[in-house]
Amino acid sequence: MLTPTAAARHDDLDTGHGALARITVTTTSEYATVAVTGELDLSVTTQLHERVTTELRLSPAALILDLTDVTFCSSSALAVLLDAVTTAHARGIPSAIIATHRAILRPVELLQLGRILPIHHDHAEAHAWLSLVARLRDPAPTS
Repeated sequence: MLTPTAAARHDDLDTGHGALARITVTTTSEYATVAVTGELDLSVTTQLHERVTTELRLSPAALILDLTDVTFCSSSALAVLLDAVTTAHARGIPSAIIATHRAILRPVELLQLGRILPIHHDHAEAHAWLSLVARLRDPAPTS
């Protein structure tokens, strides 16, 4: 099995209070992955919104937001995530969010956003979800 070639670019962002956030975008023929490391606070949300918007304009086959290494998530960051997922849906682009830390899971649970924000625990689960969505959207022709 061939592995798709990936292109990656990243930006290190100083949040202004001693913490550092990194946004890395990796694209393959199957997915555009926007991964965030560090704190998703107000100082980072504009850049995150810009990166996600840029990727969605390129119409990837699917969008993955990897928040596995996020240690803090502000309300403005949740708004960016909601906007990303709803924009992807409106454009017919399947999306998945990978998150394992309480910083993401807790506010999503408290605000009852689980039906809007498709949270998965790892890449394998997100990829399986996106494969299922692709199969449901483009069913195999029947003979």
